[in-house]
Amino acid sequence: MTWLVDQLPRAMATDPVLRGLVTAFEEVADTVRERIDSVEHQMDTGLASPEMLQYLGSWLGVELEPTDPPEYRRSMVREVGRLLGWRGTRYGVEALLEAATGARVTVTDTGGVYGRNDAVPPVDAVVTVQMDHTGHLTERQVLGFLQSEMPLGARVRLDVRFQPRPARGRARPPVSGEGGGDG
Repeated sequence: MTWLVDQLPRAMATDPVLRGLVTAFEEVADTVRERIDSVEHQMDTGLASPEMLQYLGSWLGVELEPTDPPEYRRSMVREVGRLLGWRGTRYGVEALLEAATGARVTVTDTGGVYGRNDAVPPVDAVVTVQMDHTGHLTERQVLGFLQSEMPLGARVRLDVRFQPRPARGRARPPVSGEGGGDG
């Protein structure tokens, strides 16, 4: 495509040096135009390349693991972006943890807005987070997330209802003909 060269006046278009210079500018402009045309697709979490998704996540403060499934990473960036205005609130913490783990999450604390005639509960800096399970995250990772989302000075009490159970018994059945002795 020679869109820029075609716009040169006839006298300039016949100069090989000027034509070569304008062709070089045209090639640079074409790559810039291609990148600009694809920006909307790169900002869409459903279409973005893995590298761009990682970059978008870093803007939002999401640490994505390359070992996580691609759809999980896309979902996390989408949810964090959607919940950005709710960050640090009960609703925001519940929704983000639900997205990260796939578990039902309930956050309770004594914080709130109270009117002049409302009974104010005693101050308690403990935030209790109950969840069915931690999904593919460890409790340590969940606690790290919670510490980053809680108000300064708040303590977290994590209550995971269903703990993964360690495997019991033999990892594989005995091979036939094996003796049970030490020998």
